[in-house]
Amino acid sequence: MAFTPTPLSQQDLRWKNQQLGFDNTITIGADGCALACLAMLVNGYGFTETPATLNAKLTAMGSGVGFVGGMIVWGALTRAFPGIVYRSINLWTDQPASLTGIDAALAAGKPVVVQVDRSPSAGLQNHWVLLYARQGTDYLLLDPWPNPPDSLPVTLSGRYGFGRSAAQVITAAVWYDAAGTSPAAPPADGLYVRVPYSLASGLNLRAAPATSASILATEKTGAYLRCLEPDAVALPKIGQQNQWLQVRDPANLTGYVAAWYVESTGTSTPATPATPSTPTTPATPTTPTTPTTPAAPALTVTVMQSVGSSGLRLRSQPDMTGNLLALEPAGAALTVVEAAEQALAKVGVQGKWLNVRDGRGLTGYVAAWFVQAGAAVPAAAQTVTVAAAVGPAGLRLREAPNASSNTLKILATGTTLTLLEPAAGKVGVNGQWLKVKEPGGATGYVAAWYVQ
Repeated sequence: MAFTPTPLSQQDLRWKNQQLGFDNTITIGADGCALACLAMLVNGYGFTETPATLNAKLTAMGSGVGFVGGMIVWGALTRAFPGIVYRSINLWTDQPASLTGIDAALAAGKPVVVQVDRSPSAGLQNHWVLLYARQGTDYLLLDPWPNPPDSLPVTLSGRYGFGRSAAQVITAAVWYDAAGTSPAAPPADGLYVRVPYSLASGLNLRAAPATSASILATEKTGAYLRCLEPDAVALPKIGQQNQWLQVRDPANLTGYVAAWYVESTGTSTPATPATPSTPTTPATPTTPTTPTTPAAPALTVTVMQSVGSSGLRLRSQPDMTGNLLALEPAGAALTVVEAAEQALAKVGVQGKWLNVRDGRGLTGYVAAWFVQAGAAVPAAAQTVTVAAAVGPAGLRLREAPNASSNTLKILATGTTLTLLEPAAGKVGVNGQWLKVKEPGGATGYVAAWYVQ
């Protein structure tokens, strides 16, 4: 899919003053260079986004999914545009950049989002631009800073070189592939699953339901696979560790795929009207069987408070190179989707990873050394009280956990607040915030150093 350079400016008057992501202290005009680069990237593949519309789409995904504060979650672009597949990010803050990967991508017609040190002054003055072609030993770029956008070709060294090499100017690079626009819906002739775009290398179709079985084919990301098992058997397996699905691929090959690597498309086999038949003799009633023991509830783990405000990264594979799918806040309950006995042996162990599903239904992997077994104590069982230290001015219930966010309500001394998150290590501690519900039902955040 050919890329067509389409310039945009982050400082366009139509959106320059809009809040960037979830940080109400910054705007698209001042800090939206990465956002504008992503808008230019998707537009080069035929979309029609602006920094404002892309900002809205990523924000709508929720905090920690599209943005962390005002910082973009790079993998979120694939959620908004399934055909634009996030690959990886490289950082070179204290060494010259390696240009090999950048050159290879550009040679294949794929633009690269790069961070540049825009000034030779001491320290890093970071700015994001979009490289879209080589020009001799230099690079052509789309720069989101000028308004109106550049009307003539601009090179990296010409604008930001100041006598430095490209390897000295570039401090980070983000790679995406264009797999085409979102594929057409699968046929409505049965249950289909899809190979997710987060599986950059595709999914192996095997001759038997085991990782040791021979590989028949590697299914591309976005491919629809027809389930050959009854819906009632296949549906509970999707997304579950150590489960396998028998499927048929678009090339009519039949085999098995790991159910924990596919996603449901929501299409199931329409019921086929039954053909009337001659009544048969009623079957002899069977002897009632002993009721089966209910299945044990799924194991739940909780994100530890030690992750701080940064949260815990939910990744697409069990290592640090996996794509970032979401950020799970401290105290979040995660459902384990692998064998409980196997998972419990990993909890709290450095270097181990757990396959989990979060409250939004996202499935991925988290570092096991940052979770603890069991759900958080129900908030209804815990309360705190507004301390007298707030004085007659009362305590502010805020929209977000910071002193610059909007005030929702003023809470008087002695007001009892229901905790909506674990409070261990926070109550009475300066700089900490608690999510609470006040007696009138409003929810928000209060300064933890003013409650007891």
